Amino acid sequence: MRVISGKYKGYQIKTLDGMNTRPMTTRIKEDAFNILDNYFIYENKIGLDIFAGSGQLGIEGLSRGLQQCYFNDSHQGAYKIIETNLNKLKINNAKILNYDYKILLSWMIQQKISIDILFLDPPFKQIEYYYDIITIILNNNIINNYGIIVCESNQVLSFDQFNLVMLRCKTYKKKYLYILRLEKGELMCRKRVF
Repeated sequence: MRVISGKYKGYQIKTLDGMNTRPMTTRIKEDAFNILDNYFIYENKIGLDIFAGSGQLGIEGLSRGLQQCYFNDSHQGAYKIIETNLNKLKINNAKILNYDYKILLSWMIQQKISIDILFLDPPFKQIEYYYDIITIILNNNIINNYGIIVCESNQVLSFDQFNLVMLRCKTYKKKYLYILRLEKGELMCRKRVF
């Protein structure tokens, strides 16, 4: 698994051995970042890779110009892999956390931290995580207006209950990629006309 573009292009990202994490495939990652290039300016923006695994999504964001990125994974082995990857690249504009997602989001609320892009790729079996996390970040203003949410899932998800614009939904064999944007004052979740 390599960084696709930017400052760290070509860097081989170490991943955790075993079944404790499930990295986003290269094809889906390439598609996600190609789509983001049309909707998102990385400079002066803050990211959160909430189920970071190896940290590949946040590292790709930093490589493309994110000002800062938070990496979180509750698995200690994933924490160490992220730390290894960031240290090898000498990345110092990142913070690695080792929390359950609810504790992480509570900490962000207490610290008044807001983000501009969320990489949301939880364990596929935990479908409720998508809805719970999006509810918390929207209700507590953790994501800024025009902030982006990148989701990968193995099931069709509905975001109709959220005040989000679906910029793109791509279907793969058994996976789905969703790119959503918060647009305060806009109608509830709807698809853009392309």
